[in-house]
Amino acid sequence: MGSILEFLKNRFEQLKKALGIVDKKAPISFELSEFMQETESALQELPKTHKKLYEFAPAGANFFVNRLQELQKLENSFTNWTKNRFVTCAIVGEKGCGVTSMLDAFLDTIPQTETIRGELHEKIFTQDEYFNYFNSLLGSDNITTNKELIDHLNDTQSAKIIILENLHHMFLKKVGGFEAIKMLFELISYTTKKVLWVGVFTPETWSYLDKTISISNYFTSEIVMEPLSQESIQGIISKRNEYENLKTEFLKKEESLKSTTFERLEDDEKQTFLSERFFKQLHKLSNGNISLAMLYWIRAIEKIDEGVVYVKGIDDLDYSFIKTLSYEALFALQALMLHDGLTLHDFSIVMNEPPEECRKMLMPMLEKGLLIQPHKKYNINPAIYKHLHDYLSSKNYIH
Repeated sequence: MGSILEFLKNRFEQLKKALGIVDKKAPISFELSEFMQETESALQELPKTHKKLYEFAPAGANFFVNRLQELQKLENSFTNWTKNRFVTCAIVGEKGCGVTSMLDAFLDTIPQTETIRGELHEKIFTQDEYFNYFNSLLGSDNITTNKELIDHLNDTQSAKIIILENLHHMFLKKVGGFEAIKMLFELISYTTKKVLWVGVFTPETWSYLDKTISISNYFTSEIVMEPLSQESIQGIISKRNEYENLKTEFLKKEESLKSTTFERLEDDEKQTFLSERFFKQLHKLSNGNISLAMLYWIRAIEKIDEGVVYVKGIDDLDYSFIKTLSYEALFALQALMLHDGLTLHDFSIVMNEPPEECRKMLMPMLEKGLLIQPHKKYNINPAIYKHLHDYLSSKNYIH
């Protein structure tokens, strides 16, 4: 009788979630607060020879898979630019979707061309920050006007490619916070004969900037990084394992052991069944984002022993607490999402609140795992990013 009641209780909870009914004080799961730390610990516990296979870094040529459509668009843009056409490229993709790896592959496929690559790690939204950044990037001396920057780029003999990743950091949502990016637009407009400009943005920022300052008017080619398919993610992981001649064995979960149908399968059929179920769940949890898929893959590794990777099943987190977050928390998370993370100082400016008040707002979310702080910036935990995005979008916090 007890087991029947427990079964009915579980089914009732599942039905509530499916219908969007949540308890007013749905707790934030412990797994969420420990997600990144546990993933890093799991990576460190792997044998040294295998750690590099799954490290959080751009994929080298040995591991690069797919993105043929996006690569073709980039190559077409490059070809048109070499024909003296007005060409500028914006790449729009989620954090961790593989943009850097794709850019590496692109540069390997085209004729050798002088290339300057920059990556914005913090907010640049004032004139002084703008000129400091470009003086450092271009190796120029004390340039203080956009005309000098334009002349500096146009007066060089050879044409070049300039790639700016995280270009969404060149603004701050405040009065006067778009000064730097508007100066960049002017710089781009007057230098396209000598420079192929490639900028990388998150989807949320691209959409926001297009509504506020019509950013799409300044880029002739918009290349969207689509979510990877289940087959692509499986192929990427398999390629890494094959590089070290690793075989994979998927471990059975309790419900599989109780299944008569499963037990009737041959051993190789059982592995096929478990593999398909695992990668289907992995694709669902990662939403086609390769970096997030790798996080879950690392967490799923039970051990690596004698050339075999033993992989356990992965469970979804409980995201129902998102619907119980306060308006204050949702506005804070919206600001962090639009800016791809903010330092306490910049968050204080955006929210127009004293730093101490902002700290009181951010620290509880950091402690509960909604946020992470790998460096100075507060960022949204990648494990909840997609679910939070969908909820904020449904409530018109973002568009």
